[in-house]
Amino acid sequence: MIRRDFVLRTIQQMTQALAQVLHLKGRQQYEQALREVGRALREFGEGGEAPDHRRSLEDWVQLCRKHPGSAGGVMLAVAAVLKEQGDLFAIQDKPTDAILARQLAAGIYIEALLKEECFVSGELVDAVEELIRQSAAGPQPPALLRRLVSYLEVRGDFAGAEDRLFDWLDTGEPEAVEAGRIFYERLASLPDESLLAGRFSRAEAEEGAREWERAAGSEQ
Repeated sequence: MIRRDFVLRTIQQMTQALAQVLHLKGRQQYEQALREVGRALREFGEGGEAPDHRRSLEDWVQLCRKHPGSAGGVMLAVAAVLKEQGDLFAIQDKPTDAILARQLAAGIYIEALLKEECFVSGELVDAVEELIRQSAAGPQPPALLRRLVSYLEVRGDFAGAEDRLFDWLDTGEPEAVEAGRIFYERLASLPDESLLAGRFSRAEAEEGAREWERAAGSEQ
């Protein structure tokens, strides 16, 4: 009961912070809104030394997962605040900071969606899709690319998943090699109709698997 009350209080605090940020943003008080975002994220992040939008995606996911059973709600609350931080940075013409915050928001949202830890609404999916588009404006970290591959595959966008898969391989992360092989094995098991629905063909899947082996061999 104590942990449940703590989690609910955490979500409530993030939700209240988000409401205040939106209010300040509506009044064009962008610096004050950013300070409110920073305060909320620092409190949740237990006072980490790195600026909130420069902490790694894995750090944020781990912090959210300190609340088992309610991690999904915590993730949605944290991601919503990070999304607003990204929008505020964009308004202030700080593109690098905006991309970093939006990548974190996208990654946390996707984590919650992939692990089925939240209610999936059209509004949430639209927000994630927009963040994915915005996040592609800069180099994407391996932790986000790994989740993007899974998310796009689940969504049935096999062509998009393949693109992110090769981007992930280019980062040099060893886990990408085997993940790619398993990805193409799954594609090979699908009927032609499913591949076509995902903007793919049997021939493209087979050629992609061969190209993957060549590229993965050069990375090893």
